[in-house]
Order: sequence, then C-alpha cells, then structure tokens
Amino acid sequence: MQTAKARIILSELIGDPRLVLVTGKGGVGKSSVARLIARIAQTAGLKPLLVLFDEFGGESDGIEQVILLPDAVMLEYLETHGFGPLAQRLLKSGVIDAVSTAIPGIRDLLVLAKIKQLVNSGIYDLVLVDAPASGHLLSLLSSPDGLGAIATDGPIASQSADVIALLRDQELTGVVLVTLPEETPVQETSEVYTNLTTLLATHVLSCVVNRMPAMVHRLDDLMPGSAEDRANQYLTSRSDFAQAQVQVVRGLLPVPVFEFPFVENATQPTKAAKYLFDQADRWEMQ
Repeated sequence: MQTAKARIILSELIGDPRLVLVTGKGGVGKSSVARLIARIAQTAGLKPLLVLFDEFGGESDGIEQVILLPDAVMLEYLETHGFGPLAQRLLKSGVIDAVSTAIPGIRDLLVLAKIKQLVNSGIYDLVLVDAPASGHLLSLLSSPDGLGAIATDGPIASQSADVIALLRDQELTGVVLVTLPEETPVQETSEVYTNLTTLLATHVLSCVVNRMPAMVHRLDDLMPGSAEDRANQYLTSRSDFAQAQVQVVRGLLPVPVFEFPFVENATQPTKAAKYLFDQADRWEMQ
C-alpha cells in the first residue's frame, strides 16, 4: 500500500525524470524537500541518490548520498584524465585555483559533468540534487553555455555540449522550485521560473509552497477582545494570507503547485511524509 501511494506522490510531484534539481531562495527549506522526495522515491521501490553541495546536508536517513565539492571534483577529473599523482600537487600549489580564475565556470562545469556521470551510470533510478540557492543555481546551469561559446573544440567543448544536452532534455531532467507563502519569496520564485524556462530552456516540474500554516477559521463564539479571540484572529489572518499567496503562485506559474505543511522539526520529515501519503488517496481518485 505504501509503495503504491509513494508512486502516486512521485508521479504528481515530478513525473518520471532521471535527474531532479530542487532549488529555492535561501531559507525556504529546499534541502528538507529534496530529502523528503528522496525518501518517497525509496518507499516507491526506486534507488535514489541525493547529491549535496556542502558537508552539512544532514544525516543520510538511510538514503544514499554523495557530496560534490568543487575542488574534489576537479581533482578527480585531473586524476582520471592523465595527471595521476601530479593532480594533488597541482591542487596544493595553487595552480588549479589559477586555472579556475582564468577559466570562469570551469568548476561549475565539472560539477555538472560529475552529476551527468552519476545519471548515466545506470546505478540509480533517480538522481536528486539538493541544488544551490536559486541565484547560484542560475549561474551554475549557465556555465556550460558560457564555456561552450569560448571552447569550440576539445574536452571542455565536449563536456559542455553533453551537459547542455542533459539539462535541456525535458524527459530526463527537471527542476522543483520551493518557496514560502510570503510575498518576497513568491515573487523571486516567479523570476527564477522565467529565467530557467526562457534563458536556460530548463523544464520546471512543479513548485512546492513549503511551511504552510494550518488552516484556521474565524470563531464567532469567542468573547471579543479576549486573549482567545485575539489569538484566533491572528491565526486566521495568517492562514488566509498564506492561502492567498498560494493562489498567487498558481496564477504566476503554469506548473503543478503543492502545499507542504509547516513541520516543527524539518530534519525529521515524518509529518510531511504522512501528509503527502494522505494526499495520495485524493490524487488516486482524481
């Protein structure tokens, strides 16, 4: 039963790509959403890989994960392309830093090439990237275009072309946007969507409005001005504002929009997972 529900949730959230990048403005909870999707994929019987960009991505929770640090990725690339033991010396001597400065975007390209390698390995059913905050992600995803325009031949040109092909393959790759039910994050999410779809030709799969407060209705039987009345008025106003922001998102983005509830301890996504599994019953009937 849980496996079937998990498959319904995945189908609604992301469809059937091989590579999913989860991004959003800093602080919206994109890492928790990425980890939650990976857990659901695992429950669905898939073998997911969670890709992190820093060493503080949290516990694995039984999900296989890999951390891609730019220096380590560049070192691996050099070691596997003829430099061998010399690669470590180049890194320590600062030569690699000098090369990175001389060729802007080379680190980003190699990180994307490593992700491409993981996708093409055939080991994983789904590679789920806890991507950088949306501003940095745009820079990351544009690096192959920039380097491809500079290098028309050789390994850099080849890597750029291969990465661009993967990122723009709408059957293989997509992005999940994460936002909050607040005006500024919603507006920034709309701008990121426009940049992803028009400038980078990247497929956006869905948008998650995260940390939605519980729905609260105004109670008429409370004593006006009492502490209970003021609390109810505040919670109702907060709930109504969040719902209004969801409607703004639906109006701005022509993609499926999902509401994830506020979870007090975001590192333990049990409550959010239960919410989604409850929603699967409704999705199945539609």
